[in-house]
Amino acid sequence: MFFYSPNFIVFMLVLLVPYLIFKKQRLVLLAAANALFYAVHPEGFIVLFLGMCLLTFAIVHLMGRPGWRWLFWVGIILNVLNLALFKYTIFALDNLKLLGFQSAWSDAFADSIVLPLGISFYTFEFISYLVDVRRGDSKPTRSFFEFWVFVSMFPHLIAGPIMRGDELIPQLDKLSERKIGWAEMKYGVYLFTLGVIKKLVIADQLSPIVKEYFDKGASLTGTESWIAAYVFSFFIYNDFSAYTDMAIGLGIMLGVRFADNFKSPYLSGDPSEFWRRWHITLSRWIRDYIYIGLGGNRKGRFRTYVNLLGAMLVSGLWHGAMWTYVAWGGIHGLLQVVHRLSLGLNRFGWIAAIRKSRPYRVVAVLVFFHIVTWTWVFFHAPSIEVALDMTWKMLHAHIDNVVTHPTFVLIVCLFAVHIAEYLLRKYEGTVGRTWRYVPFPLRSAVYLIVVVGLIYYSKGDKYEFIYFQF
Repeated sequence: MFFYSPNFIVFMLVLLVPYLIFKKQRLVLLAAANALFYAVHPEGFIVLFLGMCLLTFAIVHLMGRPGWRWLFWVGIILNVLNLALFKYTIFALDNLKLLGFQSAWSDAFADSIVLPLGISFYTFEFISYLVDVRRGDSKPTRSFFEFWVFVSMFPHLIAGPIMRGDELIPQLDKLSERKIGWAEMKYGVYLFTLGVIKKLVIADQLSPIVKEYFDKGASLTGTESWIAAYVFSFFIYNDFSAYTDMAIGLGIMLGVRFADNFKSPYLSGDPSEFWRRWHITLSRWIRDYIYIGLGGNRKGRFRTYVNLLGAMLVSGLWHGAMWTYVAWGGIHGLLQVVHRLSLGLNRFGWIAAIRKSRPYRVVAVLVFFHIVTWTWVFFHAPSIEVALDMTWKMLHAHIDNVVTHPTFVLIVCLFAVHIAEYLLRKYEGTVGRTWRYVPFPLRSAVYLIVVVGLIYYSKGDKYEFIYFQF
């Protein structure tokens, strides 16, 4: 059920009316709506999801009893095995084939596996909840309804943001007392509409271009490889951040605030900043439960670099069961290590001064944008061989051929839109106050243009959000 489909609009309206009227029943309404939303997807595996939810809920409460602390590891292992079974079994069997291990049974078993929708996201939420309760960072809820709503909130269930118990459950505790004002509804609609625009007008229009280029594989030229990487960079950002905008907007309409997941990541000047701006909730999950769990920066410089690399490899593998994703994560891990090493140069005052200057910032953003653009080749290429081939050609491409390519104008426009979005979100309070002074007929005309434009684009080809496959 697409967020912008007529079916979903009807679903949301049918939920909102009683939700706003019967405040005391909001948790029950959300629990039912979440189950219905997930169940209508044939690949949802609602029984599996409910089963893992009940299992994790029970373990969280039992492991707090004297002598039952070991159940924590049972919960972790079962959740990891559940994810591994559906997401990594085919990957493991394919690699065993390369070593000569193959049977009719393994082939039949691999063909029968279907990846349940949102399994990577809800598994990470289960694991973080188990860890946070064990650490004492989160107090376990005694209501299964509340726990189910926490992990299954339909706006963010399928592709994030990845929420934590101490962020969402306290909001659910106060949901029956929450007053959802008109201003919040308007802001929620604004964010939802912004997401729909990014999805329909930008991402879905770029999707066939991405396919056209990457389908060429090894026949791509160096110039075409750069164009393919550029287009995919803006496609994946607008597609994924569109889902997040819609999810946050829907949450606000329901009186719940989800964590931010993007902050104009292509305006980052270094790897650390990029991961503070891109898929923020996954980045902090990897930091808090993998990097810090491995020792963080507490065990010496060399161990810090190993931990950084290990954490990013996990991030890559989380995205998909392919060596290309592992390579992509490893490259970002190496970038993090190189960046950490380069910070030692700041002991020279003149270097630190240059790095703080505006010209350096502009150059750093442009250079790092191209580095990130190159890394996306490994993320989306069908194989390591194709990614390496594209990389070699990109290194030998002539810059004048790239900038004179007809599609390069589109790339420049997309980067300008990225900057415009950054400014809009940064100053949206000022923009909102100013917008009120625009004459009503003119505002109505703009709203009409947006609605008509979205109706027009919604009639074209529709593409699933790319992060649904993770």
